[in-house]
Amino acid sequence: MFHFDSQGVNGLMAFLTSFTFAYLGVPPVMRVSSIRGVFDIPDERKIHKNSIPSLGGVAMFAAIFFSILFWTYDINFDYLRWIVLPLFIVFLQGLKDDIVPIHAVKKLVGQLVATGILVFWGGVRIESLYGLLGIYELPLVVSLGLTFVAVAGIINSFNLIDGVDGLAGTIGTITTITFGTLFFLSEKYALSIISFTLTGALLGFLVYNFSPAKIFMGDGGALVIGMVLGILCVRLLGNDVFLNKVIPLASPSLALAILIVPLTDTLRVFTLRIMQGKSPFHPDRNHLHHVLLKLGFNHRKVALTLGAVNILFIILALSLMKVNVNISFGVIVAVDLAVLFILHQLLAKKERMTTVSPSGTTVERQTA
Repeated sequence: MFHFDSQGVNGLMAFLTSFTFAYLGVPPVMRVSSIRGVFDIPDERKIHKNSIPSLGGVAMFAAIFFSILFWTYDINFDYLRWIVLPLFIVFLQGLKDDIVPIHAVKKLVGQLVATGILVFWGGVRIESLYGLLGIYELPLVVSLGLTFVAVAGIINSFNLIDGVDGLAGTIGTITTITFGTLFFLSEKYALSIISFTLTGALLGFLVYNFSPAKIFMGDGGALVIGMVLGILCVRLLGNDVFLNKVIPLASPSLALAILIVPLTDTLRVFTLRIMQGKSPFHPDRNHLHHVLLKLGFNHRKVALTLGAVNILFIILALSLMKVNVNISFGVIVAVDLAVLFILHQLLAKKERMTTVSPSGTTVERQTA
């Protein structure tokens, strides 16, 4: 039996502190962005029509940083600093990119450096696949390599879904609430507090970012959130994480389900780009949110729809926790592919129903 004791109060206070900092911090950041002319400028690839301040990550990072340091007083400082330092690196890198664009390769190098600190000094790494494909404990080299790929992949996947008002914030809120709840129930209170701190910062920011957005989180926010989600995902795969001391949460299936939307989107667009002979980092308008927009969804409906999909996958994974890991993983992947297939069929039908006139204007076909 779990009690909402002082640890629960700490988590609640961390959430409220982070929310308050973000909520009160965004307006001054918006004013500074306007004064300094730091905007996300519309172009042929972007969806928004007006220039919008893009330094929301500054308020979010301040909220997260202060709340974590203030409320996780019982965490080992050596462990905490190897989490904070990588966050500083990706935040500064993202902030610079928001002001002066950085090449994708340089951004990746910075992320790998931050991940290296986390792995080699913080000791955060994936040590086992818990029977997935018959693999259990991983050799050190494989463990290190897989952790680098996983954390860098999560960072970039979260950054890539930040393309529609409120989408990244909505997905981030769902994932951090899930992580926070699971860590709290498994008595990993420091990780739970970190998770709920993120939730507070995201919700405080969403007040201004949900459609119609008044500010964007920018890379300074997206990279930080992605890094923390990477850390939480790897720690969820730790062999000491259990729910009610009976059901092990150390399941790749659950980790996949929690981050299903950003990971699916990233794998999908990277695959499409490579098949087209382009760099996987080449920007385009083939993301899941672009597909939904083409189907007639507005920004608000895109964020809520993909958020609902994320929740359903989490429920599916939790319902399969007592099933063999290979079966549960296979079911989640199969359902994910089925959803993508249906989405592409709907898009193809939509495109067949439209035609381009000789003058170049798009008109709807009349159907019986």
